[in-house]
Amino acid sequence: MDRKTIVVIVAIIILAITSYFLNQDDNDQSNHYYMFKMDEKSESWELDHYTVELVPTYQIAGYGELSFVGDERNVATEVDLQVTAYLEEGIEILLQSKTYDFDEPTELSTLKTDSTETDFFKPNGDPVIFDEIKTIEAVIHWSDGDQIFQEEMELYNKYER
Repeated sequence: MDRKTIVVIVAIIILAITSYFLNQDDNDQSNHYYMFKMDEKSESWELDHYTVELVPTYQIAGYGELSFVGDERNVATEVDLQVTAYLEEGIEILLQSKTYDFDEPTELSTLKTDSTETDFFKPNGDPVIFDEIKTIEAVIHWSDGDQIFQEEMELYNKYER
């Protein structure tokens, strides 16, 4: 290769790198990493250290503890936790669904939420980003074999922070 060709190739590479960095701004979420750590309490339940990590290539939800703090209905055969993110566009994304099945009626105490790694992508294929999340809510169902109970808690609200 002659010197002219090398100069042209280097100039094109420098131009491409410069243009990439000039086009980066706060609205470009392609390289942003967000982590929510949330605690909330309802009448009968407390959810501590619940974590949602948002990275453009993957998302993780979980790592928390769900503790029964109520005085009544403290025995169950099944507990179901569902955590959902509601986006500005009216899109609902299930972040985690965890069911605890007990062979026999069990006194409720603290349950680990484990974690779920999944792709929280919108229907158009774009990853979910922090600014688009309006609320994150948890719904807990539990059954004592005869009755099913339900409580809800709001873990995150964009407009109340």
